[in-house]
Amino acid sequence: MGNEEKRRALEAALLKTDELLDSFSDVLRQDFSGKPHAVRDFSETVKKLVPEEKPEVTVIGKPATEPSDVLFEEISKAPDDERLHMSFDSLLSDAKKCTRCGLCSTRTNVVFGTGCKDRPTVMVIGEGPGENEDLQGLPFVGKAGQFLDKWLAAISLSRDRNVYITNTVKCRPPQNRDPYPDEKQACFAFLKQQISIIHPQTILCVGKPASTLMTGQPDASMGSLRGRFFFYDGIPMICTYHPAAVLRDPTLKRPVWDDLKKLARYLGLPAGGS
Repeated sequence: MGNEEKRRALEAALLKTDELLDSFSDVLRQDFSGKPHAVRDFSETVKKLVPEEKPEVTVIGKPATEPSDVLFEEISKAPDDERLHMSFDSLLSDAKKCTRCGLCSTRTNVVFGTGCKDRPTVMVIGEGPGENEDLQGLPFVGKAGQFLDKWLAAISLSRDRNVYITNTVKCRPPQNRDPYPDEKQACFAFLKQQISIIHPQTILCVGKPASTLMTGQPDASMGSLRGRFFFYDGIPMICTYHPAAVLRDPTLKRPVWDDLKKLARYLGLPAGGS
């Protein structure tokens, strides 16, 4: 087991222990209201206990017409951005008039996000808007979005009640291609501040672009990331396949359902259906 796996395991154990202590405290105080407790960030403690390994990065050659990869670390360590200090409304207003990358010239609408903004149970992060999303200005409203709604309902979640949905980029990439690294870099401050303000209990990344960006593993396969818990700023995060990929390949339904059940167990939610 490498240091990274040890750190993930230790952080998960500390979070679970913290939950048990909160429950024990509720019993002692006879507080049975069921109000959620704050999720504490043990990432700095874990770093002190288990030294961080520097991962080996293999650079894979690409055609000259395709942008090269930008590592997550380069994005997250970019110079301080004014968006990281904005309120939600200011951030939304800034996004609607954003011209930081070339996607602004081809979009119909900025697709910022939708759902519960008050500490939702889950924040879903996809890769980018599609045609229907671009036309309506809302994320996941096409066939893939309807499929996602069924996934959420199967584990007692709903975008109307306890889920917030957004994407790594807020404008549609032409022909629904994956967002380029410079586009993700230009948009990352929006996503980072959304997470900071909304502060979800957990994050569900759907699809490879979102999963590799949020885990900081740009060269990882979707198969190696799915079903595993990671942490983003102390927030538990799990990855799975994109609904559009499952619509194209029904054999992915079973692994997605396994991932959703794992998320439901972590959150203590009932899971029904298939």
